[in-house]
Amino acid sequence: MPASPQRVVADLKKLRELTATAEGSQRLAWTPKWVEAREWFKTTFEGVPVEIETDPAGNLWVTLPGRSTDRVVLGSHLDSVPNGGWLDGALGVIAGAEVLRALHRDGVDLPVSVSVVDWADEEGARFGRSLFGSGAVSGTLEVDQIRGFRDRNGVTLEEAVRAHGVHLETILEAGRILPSIKASAELHIEQGPVLEAAGLRLAALHGILGVERSMVKLRGQAAHAGATPIPMRRDTTLAAARMAVEIRDLGLKHDAFSTIGVWRVHPAVPTAVNGRTEFSVDMRHLDRGVLESMVAGLREIVARVAAEERCEAELETLWSIAPIAFDPDLVRFAADAVEARSGVRQIMPSGPMHDSAEMARAGVPTVMMFVPSIRGLSHTHIEDTAEADLELGVAAFDDLVRRMLPWAAER
Repeated sequence: MPASPQRVVADLKKLRELTATAEGSQRLAWTPKWVEAREWFKTTFEGVPVEIETDPAGNLWVTLPGRSTDRVVLGSHLDSVPNGGWLDGALGVIAGAEVLRALHRDGVDLPVSVSVVDWADEEGARFGRSLFGSGAVSGTLEVDQIRGFRDRNGVTLEEAVRAHGVHLETILEAGRILPSIKASAELHIEQGPVLEAAGLRLAALHGILGVERSMVKLRGQAAHAGATPIPMRRDTTLAAARMAVEIRDLGLKHDAFSTIGVWRVHPAVPTAVNGRTEFSVDMRHLDRGVLESMVAGLREIVARVAAEERCEAELETLWSIAPIAFDPDLVRFAADAVEARSGVRQIMPSGPMHDSAEMARAGVPTVMMFVPSIRGLSHTHIEDTAEADLELGVAAFDDLVRRMLPWAAER
């Protein structure tokens, strides 16, 4: 029997009932509601001969043994942002669980083991380091860098994870599982408006956009708003505003994403020209060469506009990650499943990061599927996807996994 899409939707609703309020999901990593979600999740495997363990980084693994200890990994993350949606991350975990149960119900002679993973702290919402658990497995997590991270209450990341049996000194030992992972797949909501706008219900992903994130820091001269003529000002906010428009145009020119997020000014009073302004720039594209061109374009914009407005400028790199391509064979399998179930062969990239990015960066053959998000909204309590689309996505994901198993066994 194939996986039951209806069971997945019912379980997602149950999870929402257990761990959400009227304001949204409350499964912030390393908190009691997150633990409650995980404990409930374990109960969904009653009667199935699985092995359940938590690794040194806090990742939860549920494994149905096959003829080989090599494994195909399915899953995503149960943690949420504060007041988040009911589907982000949870869809991939709950769908993976149902595919595993369906394989057991079918009595499939598994050539490899199948593991469902709930990656720990994908969101990074509490301490600011996303992809915590999957980064520990891939080896990209820099332990000394994160040790002193604090939440808004002053609790350090080290203190928080230790309370859950995770010790920073040993988290990278979670990577010992990596050689056994022959393939990885993740079902996720799009979190954006592209599929809905195109009237599409499913997509295979061929990769994840690379990211270049910077902070622009401008220094001019604070001055009285009523006493300093505009031509005589060194107004950093004016310079920043001019830059912001050109940065938007830079993204449009390259058919890419360019976003101003953080925006800070000083002294930030109605009667003063701001002498300091800083803002973040987030740029994303699937082509590394295009990203490099955008970085060069950003530098040119900042230097030129700052000079014209008689301000000093500093450009600080916050984060740089190369574009990530998924495995061509698995992308083809996913596209075949999407086409068979929806009638349209849709392949697209992901803008947001996912745990699958860490699997691909570690050299694991990886693929993802998307279902649409209503109004393109996520990380909010009104995040939603039509139940029919959720069910279609689960069915296609089941198709994909069953095709992946013999492929993974031959690697």
